Amino acid sequence: MKQRVCWRDWGMSATELLIDRIDGRLYAAVTRKGVVTDLYTDSAKPNPTAWASIFMGRVAKIDRNLDAAFVDLGNGLTGFLPAKHVHFRGADASESRSGIADLLQPGQAVLVQVKSEAKNTSEHEQHKLPRLTTKLYIQGQFLVYCPLANQVTMSRHIQDERTLAISTRIKGKGGWIVLQNAEKAEETAIHAEAAMLQDEWMNLMSERNAQGDTPRLLRAGPNALHRVLLDYSDLSFDHIHAADRDIFGMMEKWCEKFNKPLATSKRLRLYKPEKPGQRLFDIYDIYATIEDLQDSHVHLPSGGSLIIEPTHALVVIDVNQGSTGSIIEANNEAAIEIARQVRLRNLSGAVLVDFIGLSQRAERMRLMEIFEKVFKGDYALAQVHGFTRIGIVEMTRKRRTAMYFEKIAS
Repeated sequence: MKQRVCWRDWGMSATELLIDRIDGRLYAAVTRKGVVTDLYTDSAKPNPTAWASIFMGRVAKIDRNLDAAFVDLGNGLTGFLPAKHVHFRGADASESRSGIADLLQPGQAVLVQVKSEAKNTSEHEQHKLPRLTTKLYIQGQFLVYCPLANQVTMSRHIQDERTLAISTRIKGKGGWIVLQNAEKAEETAIHAEAAMLQDEWMNLMSERNAQGDTPRLLRAGPNALHRVLLDYSDLSFDHIHAADRDIFGMMEKWCEKFNKPLATSKRLRLYKPEKPGQRLFDIYDIYATIEDLQDSHVHLPSGGSLIIEPTHALVVIDVNQGSTGSIIEANNEAAIEIARQVRLRNLSGAVLVDFIGLSQRAERMRLMEIFEKVFKGDYALAQVHGFTRIGIVEMTRKRRTAMYFEKIAS
């Protein structure tokens, strides 16, 4: 069993990023006031079709019934490209879509990007293919460069007028998405990132042209460390803690690309154990949090509990009142913990939540306000759709990376 130690005197501030390896897998844990609120991890096995990877592909088969194409990605890999995700340079997203046979032809070379990884929540789902898109992008901390688009769009969370003004001055061919992280950045940093992303795209196209249309991987998707930094940006963390020199080196390479001053600042720290055998993830019982994700039961502080059951088609979450005196209190506490568990477990697709029954409409509306609020910061775009006729709450969450439930070694 891993050592479970909670060092309350460790001196951490409000929001921290801790990066460590467990059994060869990279984990990046986000903590707020000592509580793990988000967890990024990679599969124990290399994933050649990881989220956001870009491939030179070739259309292997057109399926009119599915209105999609099967795309050869090279090295025996295949992806699934629905007609709704086929885009061309300058195309307006609102224009009417044609069927897949009018958009692509067998044998056609096509640049594609992994929109969502293949589902692998069980041995029975290995046949599910990664979903692809031709709407390519290169993501930074503050901007997303969309070379085939032609407009600038803003994150719906941006309210800073300065950031809105900066967005009108971004130069270069193609389109841009301005992320909420841009509100924290200096204008010079935003423009520097825009130039870097365009250079990265040009280098990618040079490589593509040099090697022709042979199906192959052109650009691997970000690992767990890079994903958390792209979602949050390094500016979101009071400190970033690397478990060893290898991970610290990964952070230094990130800094060289995105934020050079961070590499020599006190915000980036190489972990130094106080005693032999102590590991970075012993802090705040992060090992215990990861182990608890293997259990379908989640105990709530007031005595209630959750039962989380992923199935082939959807995820079902049941809320039990337990010894909690108030139904409203139990539901509110459950709503907050469900949002945390959904992120920690990387649950996606359709999610049904069976809260404890509420008789008053006003009580249901208040619960939905809380439930929607706790999902607002989810980078995987969770949407709460409300109560069904039988009183079950429906929500959906977009899949990016697959769910990984391999147990860690004791």
